[in-house]
Amino acid sequence: MLKELYVNDFAIIDEVRVEFAPGFCSFTGETGAGKSIIIGALELALGGRSSEDMIRSSRENAVVEALFDTRGAPGLPAWLEENGFGGAGEMLVRRVLSRGGKNRAFINGCSATVAQVKAAGAMLVDILGQHDSQTLLDSSIHLMILDRFLGLEPLKGQYQAARGAWLEAKAKLDTAKNGQMERERRIDILRHQVTEIQQAELKPGEYETLTAEKNRLANAEKLMEGLAAALALVDDSDGAASTNLNKALAFLEKLAALDEALAPARSAVEGALVQVEEAALAIRGYLESVDMDPGRLEEADNRLDLIRKLQRKYGGGIPEILKFGEEAEKELQELMFMRDNMDKLRETSHRLHKEALVLGRRLDAERASGAPSFTTAVVAQLKSLNMEKAMLSADFGPPASKESDLKDTGVKDTSVTDTSVKDTDSGPPKLEPEGIRDMEFIFSANPGEPQKPLARIASGGEISRLMLAIKTVLPGDQPASVMVFDEIDTGMGGATADTLGRKLKELSRGCQVFCVTHLPQVARHADMHIRIGKKVVEGKTHVEAVVLDHETRIEELARMAGGVGDGEAAKAALKWAREALADAKKG
Repeated sequence: MLKELYVNDFAIIDEVRVEFAPGFCSFTGETGAGKSIIIGALELALGGRSSEDMIRSSRENAVVEALFDTRGAPGLPAWLEENGFGGAGEMLVRRVLSRGGKNRAFINGCSATVAQVKAAGAMLVDILGQHDSQTLLDSSIHLMILDRFLGLEPLKGQYQAARGAWLEAKAKLDTAKNGQMERERRIDILRHQVTEIQQAELKPGEYETLTAEKNRLANAEKLMEGLAAALALVDDSDGAASTNLNKALAFLEKLAALDEALAPARSAVEGALVQVEEAALAIRGYLESVDMDPGRLEEADNRLDLIRKLQRKYGGGIPEILKFGEEAEKELQELMFMRDNMDKLRETSHRLHKEALVLGRRLDAERASGAPSFTTAVVAQLKSLNMEKAMLSADFGPPASKESDLKDTGVKDTSVTDTSVKDTDSGPPKLEPEGIRDMEFIFSANPGEPQKPLARIASGGEISRLMLAIKTVLPGDQPASVMVFDEIDTGMGGATADTLGRKLKELSRGCQVFCVTHLPQVARHADMHIRIGKKVVEGKTHVEAVVLDHETRIEELARMAGGVGDGEAAKAALKWAREALADAKKG
């Protein structure tokens, strides 16, 4: 509840401080006295738009403070703690406007953003004027109102959670789909590369071995001729090195027997002979290995061409080609896994969509079947507000098809008896945040008039009474612990105004209610009555807020009823005011 409001140098208000009590509080006063300015100050405190024009002339700053008891606002104490504002059951909001645009906001003494002030205020206060387009006239909240009346918030929460899970899965699937063409192209390339490298069966060092073999095969004839000549000189002729060394060794063995000093020479010749024989053996072995096969030369040449081709494509030598193949195979496996996983993503998305659609259909059916009970309850309240012929319906639009952009087709489905929403030719209904189809209330105040969307209702009094009727039938746990009605009695009078006052009184049993009114029939039902007035001091206009006691309240009610002066009309007005106040207190 609002415990206290302080306003300083705001508009024509120099300084006003008012303490409030629970229940129903009415603001009254002459036209132009500043009643709505008080509400404007409260709106500013709760994060409303600011302007330098709001600062009192000849002043540099305007200050508005609002002190609330937060214990009646579910979620607000926890929000204050989470955002570092504390409060221990209270919230003090302070807005300071300065010329030059330097404005500040505070919550419980801590600097706050306007967005934070607005968020906190939304949990506490609902300010409703005679044409509050941001609440009842906004068709986007009509489903929220209906869901609250029917107790469908838990089901809607389940639907929205299921829809969120489906959207997450769909986003993953869409991401996979977006790269599908590129992925398939890459798979084809990698598969070719891996196959090409694997089929080559490359071995480390193979290129060098093949190069040497090719050289031998290409020069086999020259090698054989040269080696035969070399072998003849070494071992296979009378003048060969081995023959001469054998002869020399025979001489030295005889001579070394005569003189031991020749032993080293004999050993050297003997060693040379061994080396020559080994050389001859190596030459013979090589000669035997020389292949004159032209087919093998062609095979080696083709194999080398293949290796060079792979080197040009994949770079480096055989080790680098083999490494490229390993990496390509790894990437190929990953992409193949993604392809298989996309099938799983598609299956998951389909399953989650089906689950969300089932909940969406159920929610829609509950809304459609329960809407008449809501409209009937509201119409009953309207009758008590002197709107005997009023009609209210829930206008359910067609479901948005899967392929549509949810554009307004102009088609209306005002029947609420058919609770099923069937698939269209283009697919099942689209899953929107609030459900599978839109709904708005349509209204007619007079017989013979077609029902229209609430935003097209011309009469401020009609929309005000409809607003109050809806607020009255909603469950007792009000969305805000403070409700402010700014001149919602416009266009009313007599018994209708009296009924409005009773309704506000009834509403105040569940929350704190403030009402700016010109009608004594409304004001007489208030628990607390504040008169807003103006006075001029030294050429300056000052606004004062006076909490009325029993006698001054009778005087104010009489003034509102036309009792001005000392004549019979004034006396009759005083008599009426006294009796009206006494009657209201009886309940």
